[in-house]
Amino acid sequence: MAKNKSPGKKRRRRSIIAFEMIRLDRAAAEPLHQQLYRQIRDELVSGFSGSSSRLPSSRELATDIGVSRLTVSLAFSKLHAEGYLRTKLGSGTFVAESLPETFLSARKPKNEEQSARRPRISDRVTNLQDERVGKQFDLGAPAAEVGAMFLPGLPAVDEFPLEVWERLRAQVLARKGANLLRYASNRGDADLRQAIAAYLCDFRGARCHADQIIVVAGMQQAMLICALALTNPGEAAWIEDPGFPQARRVFAFSGTTIVPRPIDKQGIVLAGTSSKLSPKVIFVTPSHQYPLGVTMSLRRRTDLIDFAEARDAYIIEDDYNSEFRFNGPPLPCLQGLDHAGRVIYAGTMSKILYPSLRLGYLLVPEQLVDSMAKVRSVMDQHSPAIDQATLARFITEGFFLSHVKRMRKLYADRREFFVQQFNRLLGDRFILQDSEAGLHFVAWLRKGADSQTIVRVGAETGVKPVLLSRYCISAKLKPAFVFGFAAWSRAQIREGLTKLAAALK
Repeated sequence: MAKNKSPGKKRRRRSIIAFEMIRLDRAAAEPLHQQLYRQIRDELVSGFSGSSSRLPSSRELATDIGVSRLTVSLAFSKLHAEGYLRTKLGSGTFVAESLPETFLSARKPKNEEQSARRPRISDRVTNLQDERVGKQFDLGAPAAEVGAMFLPGLPAVDEFPLEVWERLRAQVLARKGANLLRYASNRGDADLRQAIAAYLCDFRGARCHADQIIVVAGMQQAMLICALALTNPGEAAWIEDPGFPQARRVFAFSGTTIVPRPIDKQGIVLAGTSSKLSPKVIFVTPSHQYPLGVTMSLRRRTDLIDFAEARDAYIIEDDYNSEFRFNGPPLPCLQGLDHAGRVIYAGTMSKILYPSLRLGYLLVPEQLVDSMAKVRSVMDQHSPAIDQATLARFITEGFFLSHVKRMRKLYADRREFFVQQFNRLLGDRFILQDSEAGLHFVAWLRKGADSQTIVRVGAETGVKPVLLSRYCISAKLKPAFVFGFAAWSRAQIREGLTKLAAALK
């Protein structure tokens, strides 16, 4: 009788889960144990009744489905580790009384119609004067789009040495291990701060040490930290006009009173403002004014530092694109000329390496370091430790400088080719402004009435230069467009300009 009962017990154990429905594909890239794990898990989730049921042994199941016992053991082990199974010593393997989904999936409330009342939004959001909605917040070109869009501010990310970066990343993980998974210093990785300080002293003429460096999540966070640490609501912040749109939004968000300042051939204009609008912070891009491309003269730099000291103001120096200068050596950064502790130097890796890295830095006067660190810790405590450690190795082992040199050569070639093709194809409609540095050009329209036509044609063709007026607050400039060129090959540049020229004709 005992022998007759045994097959029935096996059938009952197999019926707990429909093991006869399991289909393993030996030709698939997914390992057999992973396929088995996934199918058992799905069967448990879809048919779970809340009762604890026994599973066949690994030996029995391996025989039934025609795989090795090791394959079943690996699948059971993963299911056990994730909480789907439990083991009773001497009794076997059982389905857990409560599956992990019980604790991970909240009950969905009944669908109810939402109130038609408009949401209450704070004044700080309204003051941003940002009309974008939905996908308009996505920066840059979607991966699906091909061809030259000529959007400014996009680097050639396809030229980044990913293999080197991944090798260094693996090395720092192997060496530092779980230490990189813990909370880190809100001032940044010590090795990275040391590497950045050395680079700035050697190549940008800065005067600093590692304790003055705070690692941040890009230029926008750098500006926001400065605004929150140095200004009270209602106090004045001077920004260039035309200028970096995100600077305008950041200072508006912080509650400061924005004072747009015009640009002349030497840089930001200091004269001609009311004493009531005396600034607490002054945001400038002296190496390559954004977007006009003016390089601030040495005289204007020293005048700006004296002006800030006399008014107890601080200068935020955004030194973007200083590495990509194509005519003559760069002037030293403002911070290197500052003997009064008035300049806060800000840099980012977005244009040099790749934008999604989200790593930048502040070089802060010693007396401001702790205040800036306090604001940084309120925001998000610190940037990803693994990326910081990888970047430190990338800089100290010479890959950063090598990449900058290689990219400068590539961008110089693309820049020259863009100028040639642009003047040949679109010279009848635009005057292309020469620039000593940077990854974009300003193209002035010969006939102002063409601007809306170009906007319409750009939308139709996918060629999307930006109207210069979008960078202006109160500045009244002649109609012009800003064209980026760095992210596209020669062939793409020729194709894009040809497409635009043909559509305009």
